[in-house]
Amino acid sequence: MFSQRPAQAAALVEGDLAARDLAEALRLAGFTLPSLHGDIPAITDKALVHLGGASAEVVRDLAAWIRQRA
Repeated sequence: MFSQRPAQAAALVEGDLAARDLAEALRLAGFTLPSLHGDIPAITDKALVHLGGASAEVVRDLAAWIRQRA
């Protein structure tokens, strides 16, 4: 069974908070990434965010939206 070290647990919490923050910002812009969530750091203890699960159409729309504002 996998057990988390305290640093990994803290990184997972930080990743979840970052994912929620991004999800809220994306919702304001009209986008949803259904699989957006914090992820367990595998190699380092740095917080990670899993961004997968979006359709190609949503990703292209998001990329266009970002380009227009960059």
